Parts: sequence; C-alpha cells; structure tokens
Amino acid sequence: MAAHVVIKQGTTLGRETMVFEGAVLGGLPQHLALPPQSGRLVIGQRNTIREQVTVHRALHEDGSTRIGDDCLFMIGAHVAHDCQLGNQVILTNNVLLGGHVEIQDQACLGGASAVHQFGRVGRLTMVGAFARVVQDVPPFVLTDGDTGMLVGLNRVGLRRAGFNRQEVAQLKAAYQLIYRRGLAFNKMLAALETEFPEGPAAEFAVYFRGGNNRGFVQERRQPPRATIRLHQSGEASAGQESKRAAG
Repeated sequence: MAAHVVIKQGTTLGRETMVFEGAVLGGLPQHLALPPQSGRLVIGQRNTIREQVTVHRALHEDGSTRIGDDCLFMIGAHVAHDCQLGNQVILTNNVLLGGHVEIQDQACLGGASAVHQFGRVGRLTMVGAFARVVQDVPPFVLTDGDTGMLVGLNRVGLRRAGFNRQEVAQLKAAYQLIYRRGLAFNKMLAALETEFPEGPAAEFAVYFRGGNNRGFVQERRQPPRATIRLHQSGEASAGQESKRAAG
C-alpha cells in the first residue's frame, strides 16, 4: 500500500492487490439521494490500482460494487457505485464508468473512454480511446474511439487470449450473421442459436438476450441490404427519419 491511499469502511480488499498513491476505495456514491447506509465494495485478488483511482461502494445497504481478480486500473480511472467488473479487466488512464455498469472478463477500455450508467461491455472487447459508450457492446469486438461503433473483431485480444484459428473463424462467421445479413433482431437471434449452439460464438446470443432498453452498439459500416438498423436508439432513428423526409 503506497502513501496517501484511502480505504473507507465497507471495503474488502483481496490479497496481493497493489494500491498506489492517492487512490480512494470505498467512497460514498455520487448520488443526490444517498440512503442512510450505503453498501459495500468487494475487490478481488492480485489487482493493480494505480494513482488517483476512485472506486465507490454500492448505493444501497444490501448491494455491492464488485471487482474480480487480476485487473489493472490505470491512473485516474473511476468506477461508480454498483458496477460489476469481471477478471482481467483493464481500465486505462481516465476511464469513467457510470453507476451499475457491467464489464465482463478480459475487456479493455481505452484512455478517457466513458460508459453510460447501466451499460454493458462484453468479454474480450476492446473499446477505443475517447469512446462514448451509450449502448451495450457485444463480446469479442473492437470499437472505434471516434464514433464508438464496431469496426470488427478484437483479433489482437483474441490471439493473446489463446483463441485458435477455428474459434476465430467461428466468431467471424457469427459477426457477419449479426451485422452483415440484414436480419431483423429476433430473426438474427434465432439464426445465432441455430447456427452457433456451442463454442465461443454461442456467447453472442446469450449476451443479446440479456440486454437492456438501450440497445446494442452498431457496426460503423451499415450493410446495404439491411431492412432495419439493428439496435438503434430512438434519438438516432428520429434523426435519420428526418433526413429521409428532407431527401
């Protein structure tokens, strides 16, 4: 434990976790209506928490903010109340997570990226620097930092994680089904479950079925045969309808 570290009540810190100067762990949630008693912060083992990182405990007494094992939080990263982070997650410098965010195993978030509250980032996903994540990001993909949209599979991450050629080829085929066939959402889900019942690609359907009302991040390049734009927010849809009417 380095100098000027603050670990507040309600925090559990796993063994072999290193905490560097100025980090504050277990602070009160940043919320206008704080309850009389907040929840807990549970941090796993062998994590590295660098300078000026802040992690808040859960909003309500029966809740917990949870961080898995072997994670790396670089300088200035912030994890808000009730977030749930898996194992081997990397938050690079100045990453911001809103409340109730879920980050799955081995995801990596680029510098100064931000995830909207209740957002989800899938397993082995790489989020580009400065990205603004306002919809769920599926597993195994790469997002562009400028637009926040998908630009393909996270091939470097998959290779480093030990995925073989067959597994990567399966993920590529599933990705093309999702974003290139132009299927409506329910038909896309049914096709995923039929064509990829096992293997890593089977995780796509599970992830999509667990989504929230914000929808899912789209691919930066839209397939020309698409009958609808998958998982689009209402605001974006309205904007595009306006453009069509003006045209």
